Amino acid sequence: MSWRRQAVYVGLALSLVSPILAPQLLAFPYSGRVGAHRVYSEYPIKPELGLIIGKADALAGRSPIASPVENQPIFLTNGGWRWKLLALSSQGGFALSRTLIETIVVNRSNADQDSVFNGASVARDRSLSGTLAHEMTHTAIRKHFGLLADARYPAWVREGYCDYVAGSGSLSDAEAEKLIAAKEYPPALAYWRGRKRVETELRRNGGSADALFAGAGA
Repeated sequence: MSWRRQAVYVGLALSLVSPILAPQLLAFPYSGRVGAHRVYSEYPIKPELGLIIGKADALAGRSPIASPVENQPIFLTNGGWRWKLLALSSQGGFALSRTLIETIVVNRSNADQDSVFNGASVARDRSLSGTLAHEMTHTAIRKHFGLLADARYPAWVREGYCDYVAGSGSLSDAEAEKLIAAKEYPPALAYWRGRKRVETELRRNGGSADALFAGAGA
């Protein structure tokens, strides 16, 4: 392979990877600082968003392993091409955060209603504040337990703890129990089960996140 062709391939690869590492390259039409966060958005940044992000910071900050990331960027999409490009295989989720760069990218959201939507037929929405707190807690887990925490610990404890800190998920207890009774098992049910298991373990161990993760096994 000639060096020119190699250079073309490298250039193409960088053009694909660069937005994932730096989503601001996708020219979000609105941006501004909200609290300790730089926010990039596909819709105007209104005062209501400050209240939502403040609530998310407060929820995430209650965790004993909380470790705020200075200037942690938040990217709010409308669920269109920016979300699809940045989410890759996680397009069915509400949001995601990336290891090392610790950016938070959110699916279609509505700050006026404090809501995020994932397009699913079941458990299709949850609060934006809770979603942000969930992703902030993922960052806290990686900072506290190491960059390989996502690989070291099972999903039930990672996702369950994040929803526990956020104070909610996409399913209420009544909704989850109805799905179980109907023998329906959407992905959201695994998150609900993880949160309930985390709640049980934390009650048993006196509320220690360290003991929770140690017991989950590495």
